[in-house]
Amino acid sequence: MDILSDINFALRTLIKNPKFTALTVFVMTTGLTLCIYMFSFIHGSIVAPLPFENGERIRAVGTIHNGMHYQGASFRVHDFEDLKKRVQSYEVFDAYDVATVNLSTSDRAVRYTGHYVTENFFEISEAKPLFGRLITNEDGVSGAEPVAVISHTIWQNMFAGDKNVLGKKLRINSKPTTVIGVMPDSYQFPSAGRVWMPFTTTGKGVARKDGHYVAVYGVLKGGVTDKQADAELQILMAELAESYPKLNSNTSAHVWTLQLAAMGSDTPIIILAMELAVGFILLLACINVGNLLFSRATEKGKETAIRTALGAPRIRLVMQMMWESLLICLISGVLAVLFAGLWLEVANRDVLESFPFDPPFWWNIKITQTSLIAAVVITLVTAFITGILPALKATSGDFNATLRDGTRGAQSKASGRLSKVIVISEVVLSCALLLLSTGMVYSVNQQNTIDYGTTVEDIFTASVGLPEVAYENDEKRQQYYQNLAESLLTEAEISAVSFTRALPGNGASYENIALDNVDYGKNPQYPSSSSVGVDHNYFAVMEMNLREGRLFDSRDKIDSPLTAVVTDNFVNKFFKDGDVLGKRFKFVETDKDWYTVIGVVNDVIHGQPMSYNIEKPTAFISIQQTPKRFMSVVIKTEADNAASVTGLSERVVDIALKVERDAPLYNVKTLRNSITARNAGMNFVSELFLVFAIASMVLAFSGIYGVMSNTIVQKTQEIGIRRALGADNSDIYKHFIKQGVKQLAIGLAIGLPMGVALVTMLEASSIAQGSLMLYFVIPAFISAVMLLAIYYPVQRALKMEPCAALRHE
Repeated sequence: MDILSDINFALRTLIKNPKFTALTVFVMTTGLTLCIYMFSFIHGSIVAPLPFENGERIRAVGTIHNGMHYQGASFRVHDFEDLKKRVQSYEVFDAYDVATVNLSTSDRAVRYTGHYVTENFFEISEAKPLFGRLITNEDGVSGAEPVAVISHTIWQNMFAGDKNVLGKKLRINSKPTTVIGVMPDSYQFPSAGRVWMPFTTTGKGVARKDGHYVAVYGVLKGGVTDKQADAELQILMAELAESYPKLNSNTSAHVWTLQLAAMGSDTPIIILAMELAVGFILLLACINVGNLLFSRATEKGKETAIRTALGAPRIRLVMQMMWESLLICLISGVLAVLFAGLWLEVANRDVLESFPFDPPFWWNIKITQTSLIAAVVITLVTAFITGILPALKATSGDFNATLRDGTRGAQSKASGRLSKVIVISEVVLSCALLLLSTGMVYSVNQQNTIDYGTTVEDIFTASVGLPEVAYENDEKRQQYYQNLAESLLTEAEISAVSFTRALPGNGASYENIALDNVDYGKNPQYPSSSSVGVDHNYFAVMEMNLREGRLFDSRDKIDSPLTAVVTDNFVNKFFKDGDVLGKRFKFVETDKDWYTVIGVVNDVIHGQPMSYNIEKPTAFISIQQTPKRFMSVVIKTEADNAASVTGLSERVVDIALKVERDAPLYNVKTLRNSITARNAGMNFVSELFLVFAIASMVLAFSGIYGVMSNTIVQKTQEIGIRRALGADNSDIYKHFIKQGVKQLAIGLAIGLPMGVALVTMLEASSIAQGSLMLYFVIPAFISAVMLLAIYYPVQRALKMEPCAALRHE
């Protein structure tokens, strides 16, 4: 009955004070919503185990080359085969290949993502076909009939859902292939593949330097940790580097969960920053609500003292205050779950609309049972933190002294010290959080407005992959590109056509190079450079600037000496004296002839505009000398609206099919849209940190204002006495501002270095970027908040007549 009575008392108290209740619920709901949202997002996208029997032990294995992390097809097949013979940490250690493939029937051709897989691939992912059968190891032996398992999408789009599709033929990269199975629509392991073929890649009969690249994955043995598996790989990769220094120097490996591998190597540091931000916000909310509850308890301090003097047990008084906190947090928790659920729905929709890829199969961004359990735990812990400390503080001490302490409305020394600690804590947390959040937002904004070194407007791009069977030599490939360019230029809206291996804003091959006349020793540590193949007119189409020398022209042919045009970063890094024309280098791994530098152009950013990409040197090589099967088409267009772009896109695809029916264009989009899509992830993160910044500003202002207002209200009689003794208004303002500035200075002295340290942590991973402007603006903003939090309560107190202030309670 005591519990019900206490709950009833707490409920009546909250109902009688609707403004207080609304404020505390708002503050706590803000903190809990962000906390529950981030927990659900991180758990649903990264932490939750894969939905397989051994899902918690499935790992992706990537390489680390020249300090850069690479996932997917990043191992030479020879390296994979050597590792497979020697690794001891895995039950299964296997590989697959991922590539876009041309699928053709009698009436159409489409480019899809395909996976070349072994039998293990389907066993690990517990795959079951909709009908038909899966790939077996026998399908991959030499001389076996080409077969494929198709996705539900291909079954519907290319075969109109024909249930008699088994045994039918389609051309995959111009090779007739038999359909043996159809997968359910939901199957996406490890990513959204559309067709699966036997993995036949081996190192037999192929020079190690010419080996194909494959993606490696595995299932850890029971009891083996990621750290142990990682350490084993480091040792084995070091041995490979010793055995094959030209190919494997500066190369190591790393074990990832599939979730982290899909999200990128920067994900852990971003998640840590998010967790810190949300933790700070929840702590701010707890401090604010705890302070409000303590202020309420302080206002009733004499009542509590009287009840204690009359024999009320302390535990009963504490529980009454605790129930008030618990009710506030429970109401806030329910609202937070609702708001977080709605926010997750919006975020999920935005991800589906703006990201350039389908979400991974494990993606489950919503309020789940795990999220609800976490919400309950977080809410109860928060209720305990916000309730127990104010309750214990309010019911402790000498109640005889409480009854004697000062006059009516005066602030006790103990509560005064606590108020100062709270204000300092608010300043510390808000300063650190605002610097962290604005540093992230500022960095992403800089990335979105950066100069990539080329024009990105009025450029239309597409990708093409030529079938190996039909285009096995350089002459045939070069002829295809010439025919495609001539056909595209018949369109009135197209003013120029060029080709490149890597578009600005998209990743480029980053390779070890050897400079002429440099001895790298027995254990070489080669420098590295991006390598980008381009057509001769590429620099003009992309509006790049020639610094010195010349660009590619008719002298740079298949049978002429290899030439290269390099960027400013290349010169600054490898030829600090600036004398680069005529100098030679070669790409170590391919071990081809030397390239002679004939010109220097401005820097170009390939990949996301992080500092490690901005600073990369780049060597452009002529595709007239080394034409490749996979290329990006660059189209200069005069289409001036969305409708024109859409129409041009369709015509470009049709033109390409007339040139080669088994080589459809794909990834057809404007260069601006391509860059925007690649930056969608960081833009999403930036939006989250913008929310964090706004929440921290609201909580910090309300918290500091609440504490200062309460402090000044409790000192209303003191203000009345000072005025009665002759102090003017400016003296009163100075008195309270002086006290506030001391607390502000202490808070900034702690919070500013903390915030700078957090931003520096992100700068080390090129995630965020600090700014001297932010380091001045944020403290100035918090100082303004502090001054406003002092000014308005003092102004309100000064409006009272001194005699009224002396009678104030």
